Amino acid sequence: VNLGERLLIPIIDFSRGNADVIKNLTAVAVKMGFSRSKGKEAALAGIESQRKFEADQSALGRDLLEELRQSDQLGVVLFARSYMSQDSGANLGIAEKLAQLGVVPIPLSFLPLDSVNPKEYSDRPYWFYESKYIAGAAITASDPQLYGLSLTNFGCGPNSFILRIVEDIMGGKPLGQLEIDEHAAEAGIVTRLEAFVDTIKGFARSTKPQEVPRKSIYRATTTLVNSKKTFLIPRMSPHVDLLVAIMQSIGIKVIVLPEPNERNLFYADQVTSGLECLPYRVTLGDFMRFCYDDGTDLKNVEAVMAGAYGPCRLGKYALEQVRILKEVGVDLPIRTTVSNNAYRDTAIGPGLLRLVWKTYVVMDCLQRLLWRTRPYEKRTGAADELFDDVAGRIMSRLRKKEGFDDILRQATSEFKSLIDPYVPRKPLVGINGEIFLRSNRFSNQDLVGECEKAGLEVIVSPMAEWIKYISYRHLEDAINDRKFIKMIRSYVLKRVQEHDAHSAERLFRDLIDDKEPSTGHLLAQTSRWLSPKCGSEAVLSIGSGIEWMENPEFAGVISVMPHGCMPGGIVAAMSEKFSTLYHKPWINLTYDGFMETNNLARINNFAEIIRFCSKEGKEGT
Repeated sequence: VNLGERLLIPIIDFSRGNADVIKNLTAVAVKMGFSRSKGKEAALAGIESQRKFEADQSALGRDLLEELRQSDQLGVVLFARSYMSQDSGANLGIAEKLAQLGVVPIPLSFLPLDSVNPKEYSDRPYWFYESKYIAGAAITASDPQLYGLSLTNFGCGPNSFILRIVEDIMGGKPLGQLEIDEHAAEAGIVTRLEAFVDTIKGFARSTKPQEVPRKSIYRATTTLVNSKKTFLIPRMSPHVDLLVAIMQSIGIKVIVLPEPNERNLFYADQVTSGLECLPYRVTLGDFMRFCYDDGTDLKNVEAVMAGAYGPCRLGKYALEQVRILKEVGVDLPIRTTVSNNAYRDTAIGPGLLRLVWKTYVVMDCLQRLLWRTRPYEKRTGAADELFDDVAGRIMSRLRKKEGFDDILRQATSEFKSLIDPYVPRKPLVGINGEIFLRSNRFSNQDLVGECEKAGLEVIVSPMAEWIKYISYRHLEDAINDRKFIKMIRSYVLKRVQEHDAHSAERLFRDLIDDKEPSTGHLLAQTSRWLSPKCGSEAVLSIGSGIEWMENPEFAGVISVMPHGCMPGGIVAAMSEKFSTLYHKPWINLTYDGFMETNNLARINNFAEIIRFCSKEGKEGT
C-alpha cells in the first residue's frame, strides 16, 4: 500500500524478557514524535495492563470452571490461537453456536495452563501455542466435564504436528477439529458442531475416561554422539556422500540411504495425515523403506535426522518419526542435533568440524560448476559424468585422510573443457527456498533439470548458506546474552568458516567468478522489508532473492516451499512486490509430493516471460 515511513512496525518479542520489547516500543514512540521517556512510560504501562488482563482472565477462568463443576453441563475448550478464538467473524461465531447447543465454550487461556509443565510431554515444545495446547490438553483430558475442539486454518504448518500430541494426550476422549478458511460455510460448521456435541454427550454418559500414561505420550530423542552402531543417513543431496566419507575415515559405520522415490511416499502417506511437510514424509519414507525392503537387523542400527529448536517444523521430525515407527512395530532409534548451538552437540572435534565445513563448501562449488557447464555441454551427460567422477575422487581421498586440493584445481579446467563455446549464454535464474526441497531432486521433481530443459541456466542457494547463518545467529545470541566465552568461540568459528570458504572458492574462480555473499549482507538486504529476527529461512530467501534481482546478470528468481511452510509463505507473500519493483519475474513453487504438472507449466511460462522481457529489452536499446 506504499505507506513507507508512515508504517509502524514494532517488534514485540517477550522471549528475551521485557527490556527488548520496551526498547522497540520506545523507538516507535520516538518515530511518532514523542520523547523517549514518554515512550518508555507508555510501554511500561502497556506491559502492566497486559499483566492485569492476564490476572483478571485467570480469575474469570477459575470462576467459570467452578460454576461448571457445580452444574451438569459439559465444557468445550477451544484450542485455537487468539486471532481465531476471539474473533467471531473469523471463527463464524463458534462460541455462540456451542452455547446454543447446550455446552459451555471455554477459551484455552481460561484454563490454569501454568499448572502443567509441557516439557513433561515433549523435550522441545518451542512454539508458543504448542506449550499452551499441551497444557490445555492435559487439563482437558483429566476433567470428565471438559472436551476439546480444535479450530485450525488451512495450511497451518505447526498444527500438523501440535495436534498429533494433543490427540495422544486426550487418549480416547473425543477431540473435535474444524478447519476454517475463507471458503467455510456457516451451515456446514453448524452441522459438524451438532455432531460433535452429540458425540461428547454420548461419551460422557457411557464412557469413563482413561488416563494415558505420560510415558507413552512423551516425545524425545537423543542427540548425536559417537556410537558403535551403524548410522542411517537420508540422502538429501550429494553433500551427504562427502560427510559419510569423513565419518568412515574415523571408523564410524554409516549407510547412506538410496535416493528417495515414489515408494518413500507410498509408505509415509499410509501413516501420516498429509498435512505434514514434504521433507518430513520423504525422510520418514526413507527409514520405512530401509526397514521394510532391506531386511537388516535393526539391533545395531540407528538413524540420523537433522534438527532445530524452531521455528521450522524440522525440529519435530525425529520426535514424530520415532513415534510413528513404533506404532507400526519398528524400533528404530533416531538421533538428532539442533541448529541453535551451531551443531556443537554432535561432539565433533574442531579439526573434524572444519573438514566437514570445507567439504560442504566444496560440494556447493562443484554443483555450481555442474550447473554452469551442463546447459552448454558438447555431449549430453558429460557434465554429470564428470561431476560423479570428481566427487568420487574426493571421497576416496577423504576416506584415506588425504588432501584433495589438487583435484579441485583440476576440476575447473575439466568442466570448462566440456563447454561448447558456440552455444550462446542462456538466461540465468536463482533458486532458493526451503533447504531440503531445493536440494533434493526427488522432492522438487528435478527442478534444476526442468529449468535447463526450459532453456535456463540456474544457481541454487548453497548448503553452506544455512550453516553460515546459524553460526552468525549463534554469535548474535552470545552478544545479546553477554556470554563472553561463547562470544569468543562463536566469533572464532565464524572467522574460520569465512577464511576456509574463501580459500576453497578461489580454486574455482576461473569458471565461478563471484563469491557467495556474507550472512550479514543477506540480512541487510532482507531488513529493508522483513526483520532478521524472523529467524527462519525466509530471511535468507528474501535476502538472496533481492541480491539476484539487483544483479543484472540474473533474469529472475524461483522460490520453493513445501505445502504449509510458514517461512515459504512469507516469501511468497512478498515476492510479487519485488517482481514489480525490479521488473523481473519472481515465482513461488509449492510441492506436496504429488505430480506437480502445474509447477512444470509455471516453470515454462516463467522461461517464456524471461525470453520475452529479454527480447523487449534488446529491441528497446
